Amino acid sequence: MRHRNSNAQLFIRRGAFILGTAAVLSLLALSAHAEPIQDGALAPHRAGWFANGGPHGPLSCADTCKAKAPGTVSEHAASAVPPTKRAHVCRVAGKPVGNLQTWLYGSQFDDRPACYTTGLDLKGSFNPRYFCLCVAQ
Repeated sequence: MRHRNSNAQLFIRRGAFILGTAAVLSLLALSAHAEPIQDGALAPHRAGWFANGGPHGPLSCADTCKAKAPGTVSEHAASAVPPTKRAHVCRVAGKPVGNLQTWLYGSQFDDRPACYTTGLDLKGSFNPRYFCLCVAQ
């Protein structure tokens, strides 16, 4: 007669379940990836970066979003100084130019078409050529 050890069977079943679950989760992780906010187009999450160049010179972020992505508004917050102004989210190319890992993010204020940033050297600068973050309303 064969002796059955119920504790051993339970241990084996539990171990098989854990290994199976780990295998499924690892396969799912291989196919997962983040979708960044795209340049020049509204992505499925309804936000995008748009260059501020206009026919008559640089545009503010509010004007950039109106002109290049109708139906959107520029992502913004109240400015700390003065509080009556808005600070819009902007980004400029770092060095080397075009390398996405070196983009600097900053603020563009209502009446000044320039993106104000601070680099790793903690020196402030501004650039009249930048991208604005436009989001759907």
